[in-house]
Amino acid sequence: TKIRQLFEDGSISHFIGYEAGSDSLRVTPCFLKSGQATSRLVWNPLCANNLSKYLLDFKKVEGKVGIMVKGCDSRSVVELLKENQIDRDKVFIVGVPCSGIVDTEKLLAVLGISPGDVIGVEDYGDCFLVTIKDGGEDILGHRLDYRSVRVGKEKVLRGECLACKYPTPVIYDVLLGEAISSLPWANDDYRQVKELESLSAEEKERYWKEELSKCIRCYACRNICPVCNCPECIFDKKAPRWLSKANDVSENLVYHLIRAFHVAGRCIDCGECERACPMNIPLRSLNKKVEKDIKELFNYTAGVDVEQQPPLTTYQ
Repeated sequence: TKIRQLFEDGSISHFIGYEAGSDSLRVTPCFLKSGQATSRLVWNPLCANNLSKYLLDFKKVEGKVGIMVKGCDSRSVVELLKENQIDRDKVFIVGVPCSGIVDTEKLLAVLGISPGDVIGVEDYGDCFLVTIKDGGEDILGHRLDYRSVRVGKEKVLRGECLACKYPTPVIYDVLLGEAISSLPWANDDYRQVKELESLSAEEKERYWKEELSKCIRCYACRNICPVCNCPECIFDKKAPRWLSKANDVSENLVYHLIRAFHVAGRCIDCGECERACPMNIPLRSLNKKVEKDIKELFNYTAGVDVEQQPPLTTYQ
């Protein structure tokens, strides 16, 4: 209703949100040009995409672009504003407090079911209420078409959600729902990083060689990242050529290290790179290590304050 009203009063000309996907475990980005289609919009624990990346494609449209953002997405918007990639006056931000997004692979593993068995997933406070197909009978012999199962959030949340410190958007024009100050399961941001730091140099080398040998250099991590927004990426340049087309561990290492340095002080840990990776490489661990160093060296957290200048572009 609120989004339809924004279209009707001329506050926005386009809107970027979420809609149901091709199956009950899939939600996809949704792009609207009028309030007549707002019935397509959804908000639920499956809305994983960081939509802020799409703002870069709407810079030349007439009027304001509305966008739905979670806490992590809003921090990406802050970074885009800092880098003058978007104009604040041309963006209408609809914030939605988020108490966690479901990792569908974890969910299926915990319940021991296939994707086709799931009918829906709802937020139910400290757990998710999952409706699944049943096919059995109750004690009276009545056929059961479906049943609901409660699953503790800590078992099935995405990794970045388990470390989330900003469940409510840090920037918005209107907030839908009540603000959430903190999440009870938010753990040490750098637990996995510290585990990797404790390894010997030889063990670290072995670990990353094994992980990066899986990389197929599809660039999905770069393409989905909101702060990877150069008009022409250095990895696409032919002169000078920074990488060969050979897909081996040494070339993959160069690619991932350069990308990690390029997003240093800008990455907000939305987890999109890791979610998009078809080879399940733990890219968050690499980016979180750089984030940890930035925080310790400069006491800086990306995407929190529009006025605070990024440390790697500020000389002091």
